[in-house]
Amino acid sequence: MTAETTATQGSSKGGESSDRRKRRIEEDDADSDEGEAEFNEPMQTDEDDAPSPGRKQRPVTPEKKPAPSSSKSQSGGGKEMLFSPELLRAYYSRLFPYDFLADWLSYDPPAPGQSKSGGNNKTSPRSLLPRREFSFTLEPSPGDEIYVRYQSFLTGSDLAAAVKRRCPTKIDIGAVFNHSPRDKNALGEGKFKTDQRELVFDVDLTDYDGVRNCGCSGAKICNRCWKMMTMAVRVMDVGLRDDFGFEHIAWFYSGRRGVHAWICDEGARTLSNEGRSAVASYFEVSMGTEKNKE
Repeated sequence: MTAETTATQGSSKGGESSDRRKRRIEEDDADSDEGEAEFNEPMQTDEDDAPSPGRKQRPVTPEKKPAPSSSKSQSGGGKEMLFSPELLRAYYSRLFPYDFLADWLSYDPPAPGQSKSGGNNKTSPRSLLPRREFSFTLEPSPGDEIYVRYQSFLTGSDLAAAVKRRCPTKIDIGAVFNHSPRDKNALGEGKFKTDQRELVFDVDLTDYDGVRNCGCSGAKICNRCWKMMTMAVRVMDVGLRDDFGFEHIAWFYSGRRGVHAWICDEGARTLSNEGRSAVASYFEVSMGTEKNKE
């Protein structure tokens, strides 16, 4: 089994198609569209610091092609999927779990008998949310993407307001820094550093192409080969809990061809790069090798 670690769920990296123009910018003020600057540094991830052996970095966002009034992307089966800005705005307005996301990423549980629901308008001094980096991928026009880094928010209500206003096509969750990411440019050189980041495993069905015998390959999946993801989740969950003692593990469908595991224990969030590599190596299996065929 192979796995990779990353500080963001679904960070966008890799090459870009010739029919698309992408800009990377950073903004000091999440509520301002002025003063955009070209920015080419990728969002910090565990992949950058401690890449898994034998894995190649690949983009996570499906390629989109220009369309007159909507965007289209290729699915794993080669079919075009229609992207609707109107439906995305409705999703952000009515369904997106802002309070749940803010409560989780703040790691500041309410006292017994209290609740943070209802807007999450207050920030505890212990909350990690104000020092958490978010990045937005915006698509102001079909085929034109803007990648906005160093967004940070005091409360879940601030996050909700920014997302509803900007309607990003993708939201990346970054690391927790020692200062608010929006204050990055005001700090002296070397004073803006990573403080915490979740230990995240990305397990894809493409890792099993050498042993899939159902006829699927690449991003194509079926009920038969998806059972390999089910087995991977069960094996890794037991290993992470029993062998490493982690307790707070969240599993997510990646949206395309695999699963992501977010290990949120404080001990996992403060692991060194060497420690992250060691945990990843523990679960690594080279699929389809002569040794595994014996």
